[in-house]
Amino acid sequence: MKRSISSFGDEVIQLRLAEERDLADMLIWRNRDDVRIWFKTSGPIAPESHQGWFSSYLCKEDDYLFIIESGGRKVGQCAVYRIDCVTRSAEVGRFLAAPGESGKGYMRRACTLLTRFAMRELDLRYLYLEVFENNTRALQVYRDCGFVEEAREQALIRMGLTSEVSA
Repeated sequence: MKRSISSFGDEVIQLRLAEERDLADMLIWRNRDDVRIWFKTSGPIAPESHQGWFSSYLCKEDDYLFIIESGGRKVGQCAVYRIDCVTRSAEVGRFLAAPGESGKGYMRRACTLLTRFAMRELDLRYLYLEVFENNTRALQVYRDCGFVEEAREQALIRMGLTSEVSA
């Protein structure tokens, strides 16, 4: 069973666990043509598949998907997942801005808050992510948040962040 996590944030955004009521918005965000290109699986997602994914997500203890809100509006999403309590590591990602909310700094703030939460509250020591090398906006956000390039495979860059850097 997934543990309950209280919402957290700063003076601009709040992160709260995603709920069933968020599914329709998340599907719209993810299925946009200008967004799908940044995912390894870039085809449109059917509502039934999305619902199935969310049902299985609810049973995972190593996966936390957050809705990013600002001023009571949903402005995006982000996640920490593949949490390994033995190695004290996890992947971060699923960063998506809601339509019309890109370029406002929400993802940078969310990345900062998410990494702080993962390191302090989940007691993780190492976070990693994968990003396409031509996703320059995302790369800049991740660099600004302290992630450093660790490896490249074809067009995919793996970046990492250790707790010493994020402290």
